[in-house]
Amino acid sequence: MALPCSLAQPPAPSLPRFLTHHPSALASLPVSPGRHLRQSLSLSPQLLRTRRSTRHSSTFALLKPEEGFMQADEKEEDLIGAIEVELASIETCLMDAAALFEALMLVDLMERLGIQRYFEHQIRRILRTSYMQWDDKYGLNDAKTTVLAFRLLRLHGYPVSAGVLMALGEGKRSFYECFSVDSPTNISAMLNLYRCSQTGFPSESKIMGEAQEFARSQLLNVLSEGNPTLLQPNNLGMEVNFALELPHRRLMPRLESRSLIKQLWPGNESTRKYLKLAKLDLQKLQKLYQRELEELERWWQRFGFDEVKCGRKRLGQSYFVVAPTIYEPQFSSFRLAYAKGAVLITILDDLFDDKSNDLQELRRLNETFTRWDSSLINDLPQHKLVFEGIDGTYLELAAEANRVQGRDILPIFKHMWAECAACFLKEAEWMHSERIPTYEEYMQCTKVSIGAKIITWTSAFLLGEKITDEMLRHIGPDSRFTDLVSVVCRLSNDLASSSRELEEGKLTTGVGCYMRDHPGCTQEEAVVGLANVIELACQELEWELYRSRAVVPEFCSRAVLSNARGARLLYRRMDGLTNSDEEFMKLFQDFMFNPLE
Repeated sequence: MALPCSLAQPPAPSLPRFLTHHPSALASLPVSPGRHLRQSLSLSPQLLRTRRSTRHSSTFALLKPEEGFMQADEKEEDLIGAIEVELASIETCLMDAAALFEALMLVDLMERLGIQRYFEHQIRRILRTSYMQWDDKYGLNDAKTTVLAFRLLRLHGYPVSAGVLMALGEGKRSFYECFSVDSPTNISAMLNLYRCSQTGFPSESKIMGEAQEFARSQLLNVLSEGNPTLLQPNNLGMEVNFALELPHRRLMPRLESRSLIKQLWPGNESTRKYLKLAKLDLQKLQKLYQRELEELERWWQRFGFDEVKCGRKRLGQSYFVVAPTIYEPQFSSFRLAYAKGAVLITILDDLFDDKSNDLQELRRLNETFTRWDSSLINDLPQHKLVFEGIDGTYLELAAEANRVQGRDILPIFKHMWAECAACFLKEAEWMHSERIPTYEEYMQCTKVSIGAKIITWTSAFLLGEKITDEMLRHIGPDSRFTDLVSVVCRLSNDLASSSRELEEGKLTTGVGCYMRDHPGCTQEEAVVGLANVIELACQELEWELYRSRAVVPEFCSRAVLSNARGARLLYRRMDGLTNSDEEFMKLFQDFMFNPLE
């Protein structure tokens, strides 16, 4: 049977030779795994204040997003000025191959450190000059420069073809013979090839698959040999491990920034100012994130969600899914709306998923969302508390969104919540009747109930940008882009929780429905099949992201994509909302509270 997300091969790209929109932050993002933390993510304001007073001796002030930089021994504006001078000097000689490679390395460094927003014009000029020298068949002629440039150009929307990975040898030798792992410099080049291979479209799956398999095997070999001469410079072994364990499609930009600073600190003469700027930027934003988490705690208490008996309190996890990707200070309203939406989806899901709740009462709750009238459930205090919390929250968010968009957004919010409640009810009916739907039925329903669509599109209207009808056609609630994100989120969740749910006798999961449609299929085979669907969906997401560049600001498409990235991290080994593992807890603790030493 055909799976519902049949991922057709897209046509060849046909965008202008270079675009002038904002640069991408979607670079390759390795991150340091954690091992030693067990702590609840539902943190009270008092605990947050205690952590700040005991763990942060910094004199940095808590700034509003629109305020200037914090003061330190070296001011951020001085570091920015010094970097601007360096970039201006490099820009004068970009026709030289060595200077071009150096410039591209700096662009890569700035994006991975999360400081590219300070240098948008310089990055745009460097990439435009690189593309002016790009040959459709041979790239930039030098293999190591080509793979680095390919990834950066593609992630910024330039129409570069993966065919260059086959052509550089001019027929005399394999392209991959241009790479080796016999020196730290060559290992870094191999890492760039590995990262480059993760930006392929579905039509390039063969070329990119071969490149990825080659690079991964070479990097694993060098790790297994453990040669300190090769792996110790700049903690290169750490970077290789991160890249292999957490590839591009599983990572969020701000998490890499922290791990990269720790890896390279204090840096050499050429990188030190970039690392210092990134460190100050992280410290500044960490204070803002703590304040936003306090605001979420106040919101939770104000609407009385502690009184919901079956509701999980997942403030920290919900916030952490989005903040490392949409991390800039001006997007505070988006982060708060996103986290509130994620928390409310979890509460509503728990309510419908509780088998002790009467099915007729759940149908009345669904009708309440359809009519948006709480009087239908006056005799159901728990149900009414949840509905009125959603109603009150989204009245507030809609008022803010209306100011940004210049139109009434509340009907859109209500429609999406009603759609989601209807899908929760259908799942509850399956559970009560013990019916296992077909895989296609299951996906049509649960792509909505996973909440990626509603969480994103009840917060994206608060990004500060007017969302036009043209933008909605590319990345909006009914677009292929959002549908693919929902597929990734749904199946990532299912694969993480399938073993536990099957042991509990719950067969209405992606794995269970796949097995139902394929008699004789084992659980392990179903898991492999759905993992392949996720990878195909991620490849097509790269294509949809690329296609949206001409009309959608980068941060808007990144906001939609953040769901898929967050899900792949959250559900990497287990259900991060239900049973967060030590690695997830350590990442959260570092991101929110621990200062960079």
